[in-house]
Amino acid sequence: MLNSNVKSFFLYLLFLVGSFFSPVFSFILFSCVVPFFLNKNNYTFIVFLFSLFFIFYGMAMDPVSYIGDYSRYYLSFYKPDIHILATGKLYRYSVFNLLQSLGMGPQFYTGLSLFLNYFIVLTVSLKFAVLFSFNRNKKLLFFFLIALISMPSTAIGNFESMLSFSLSYIALYLICTQRTKAALAFVIIAPLIHPAAILYSVMYIPIFIFKNSFHKYKTIFSLLLVLGIIGFLFTPLASVLPFLDHIQRKLMTFLTGPWSEYIERRDFEFILIALIKLIVFAFSIYRIRQVYIKKFKFMYGTAQLNDKKEYAIKMLYSISLYMFPIIFLAIFSRTLAERYIYFGMFFFFPVVILAAENLKIFMNRFFVYSMIFIIFLLPQNIIVFGVLALKSTTQESLSNNMYELLYEEYDKAPPPVGRL
Repeated sequence: MLNSNVKSFFLYLLFLVGSFFSPVFSFILFSCVVPFFLNKNNYTFIVFLFSLFFIFYGMAMDPVSYIGDYSRYYLSFYKPDIHILATGKLYRYSVFNLLQSLGMGPQFYTGLSLFLNYFIVLTVSLKFAVLFSFNRNKKLLFFFLIALISMPSTAIGNFESMLSFSLSYIALYLICTQRTKAALAFVIIAPLIHPAAILYSVMYIPIFIFKNSFHKYKTIFSLLLVLGIIGFLFTPLASVLPFLDHIQRKLMTFLTGPWSEYIERRDFEFILIALIKLIVFAFSIYRIRQVYIKKFKFMYGTAQLNDKKEYAIKMLYSISLYMFPIIFLAIFSRTLAERYIYFGMFFFFPVVILAAENLKIFMNRFFVYSMIFIIFLLPQNIIVFGVLALKSTTQESLSNNMYELLYEEYDKAPPPVGRL
């Protein structure tokens, strides 16, 4: 009879062999099992193991499939580097150069980016849960699932903007835990992945400057930011700063061009997703004010909060309330609503779980969490998940071993055509 150590060794050996010869299928099975071992001591490692699947899935994605912007990212690998640098995408430029020096194709860039997205978002979400003392094993597993289904389905194909927002999410957590120098580093790096994060990086500036007194002036900062965005849109920049002119023209296209319009059925689902998230957020922020903020004012007045949990709650409340009006304006453009409300509203998750777990009436808590499930189950998401399952890969790419996934050169599709 084999003892448990020998059995474990053979299981481990079997997994290693399976991972090499069929990494996609091996890791999807592994990812279905590993979350059930979550606890407050190992959740970072468990999320790391869970997220490994996305490295291999990303490498197996077929660039002819036109899944979001993925095809454009793939094709840019074969263009001169200057085209990537001109758009400010230093992260893509750096990874592509490394892959080219190793004789590898661009598919690892996709896998790495998807891995980082899921690892960062799930880990930071669970860190907030532990920070708020919601650290029982079953509760952590529940929050893991809520965070997982909250990830936008279309972020698989548009992973660059999602990754830039993920770094902004890290910055939020670091600020809430009084590590502003580390947060500043992520705020600077985020726009180098995708220019969409510039808005959040700009919004973080008053937080770094005013620090502990920021909460007193958050309404004024929101108003000044709106005026600043309007000024940016109408200031001629072509002859002064070409890169900012590129951002300005792109923003104007998102606000007034074809990509701003709500035309198709899926476009109107983005309005529904935005409205659900905004309503749930408003309800949650009101609950946090009633349960925590009023108590802090009564107990401490204007004094600095020393308790880590109380400080984090107050900063999360102030920053989320400050960013909310700017994000709300995105609803008037389809693309901006998708990008900044569906993808980029990273402060939504910690606000919602903090409020929901302090709702005494079960039906109120059920309402909050059921809204997240409704977003997940909308036809838009179901269709995208179906497309990802059936068209994002090929039978050949799924059957590739680890070496073939790293070095395979897929067919190159013609450049994707956007909305006319």
